[in-house]
Amino acid sequence: MELTEKGQKTVKAVRNTIILIVVLAAGYFAYTHWISKDGKIAGTAKPDLVVAYNTFTGVEGLVLMNGGMEPSDSSTFYKKYGIKVLIKQMDAVKDTRSGLHSGDLDLVYCTTDALSVEMGSGSELLADNVVQIMQVNQSHGADAIVVRKGIDDVAGLKGKKVAYAVGTASHTLLLNVLESSGLKMSDIDGYQVADGVEAANTFKNNQCDAAVVWAPDDEDCVASQAGAKVLISSAVASQIIADGLLVKQSVLKTKHDLIIKLVKGWLEGNAKVNSDPVAKKQANALFAKGFKFPEDVAAKSADKVYFSTLGDNVNFFGLNSTYTGMTGDRMYGRMAIKYTEVGLAKSPAPWRNVSDPSVIQEIMNDKDFASQSDQAAAVVKAFTPATEEVKTQASQSSKVISLEFPTNSAMLNEDARVLIDREIKELAQGFAGAYIRVEGNTDNVGSAVVNNKLSLARATSVVNYLVNEHHFDQNKFIIVGNGSNQPVPGCEDNSDETCRAKNRRTEFQFIWDKKAKK
Repeated sequence: MELTEKGQKTVKAVRNTIILIVVLAAGYFAYTHWISKDGKIAGTAKPDLVVAYNTFTGVEGLVLMNGGMEPSDSSTFYKKYGIKVLIKQMDAVKDTRSGLHSGDLDLVYCTTDALSVEMGSGSELLADNVVQIMQVNQSHGADAIVVRKGIDDVAGLKGKKVAYAVGTASHTLLLNVLESSGLKMSDIDGYQVADGVEAANTFKNNQCDAAVVWAPDDEDCVASQAGAKVLISSAVASQIIADGLLVKQSVLKTKHDLIIKLVKGWLEGNAKVNSDPVAKKQANALFAKGFKFPEDVAAKSADKVYFSTLGDNVNFFGLNSTYTGMTGDRMYGRMAIKYTEVGLAKSPAPWRNVSDPSVIQEIMNDKDFASQSDQAAAVVKAFTPATEEVKTQASQSSKVISLEFPTNSAMLNEDARVLIDREIKELAQGFAGAYIRVEGNTDNVGSAVVNNKLSLARATSVVNYLVNEHHFDQNKFIIVGNGSNQPVPGCEDNSDETCRAKNRRTEFQFIWDKKAKK
């Protein structure tokens, strides 16, 4: 039976009414079941802070406290500190800086040692008043230089093709290692790559003689080539590379309380990873899942990282007047000079302009938190006196400086002290795990007995200055007086004043335990 035109309109109206009721009912159901009272979609908690970090296990303290990458009501961060954090995996540094500039990211990672490359004249970070507010971790083996068979010391890198990521922690390690043997970047055939992963692939594909890589790629590189080895890693040079946390001053001001909670919680997570094997295993698993990384590989990498505590940050920001080790000011300032010399840093701003210790200072004032034993600074491992084997071991690198002493005297003058401070002090601090053999040498003027005694006295004078003035461990040094017995090649006969001046030298030879290279 056909409906009349009026009947058809009635049916159509009823149908539309039913559809409207269904839609409204569905909407109401969604609102009451999937939308919270404050309008947020259930299961997708809006973050209070967004943090970007690269694929590096040094972020595990944060991931542990957050229970993963996403903001969550069930995380320790939320339960204990009342904040929700979103962690974004971002390996491209330029993307993190762009996000920081736009406001899409609140805080991003950096490496203090290479920060001066980004903090020069005309820098967008400087224009945005970006500052480092935290030391996140220290590389204690996570960065390494792998070499092919036949390269047994740093001098062996001369003229060789070395792959490295320019302006990164890898470059920092390379610059310091070369300096320990009196070499410059111009002395090697530098091969620039994007990152440590590409450097490792370059090495494994026989495209270079050496490469600066990240853990655990160092092990893969060594396994890939017969006779390949780790020449040195940050296990020896443990005070050279450190990760930090950057934020705009404007964000620090507007989100002050949230950032205090973030840093405090992050420090708590770091302490747990340092001291609790169960927590560390959990952190490895969370990192592996969040960063899409093999868990066994993550565990190996995390073993080569030290996670910084409140005490470490107090020292780092120069808030401990008795601390004489590597501070952020020294690390940043020294590398600012190095990166300026190689043309990567342009009139970099001083440390005081690119750092802000106020967050750490505020947390210091929380006596309950600051007094926790696991928030103490790392204890510097004392050196044991060098064994006879170590005393006579061939050095892996050697730096020569010419110190002027008065005739027949071992007294250091002011010029000599300045030279030691500039050329040796901070290099020795950076190579915290290395013994240093200090060898005094003379020309052949005078008797052998006198020269032997004088060269030993001069080497002793240098070591005493470093120990007494800069508080180095006495056992870090091995003192040797060669007299005139080890002249510079080509100047064996001391035939002229030029040669005699070369022979009146002090050598600083760096020696590290072979086990510490990995």
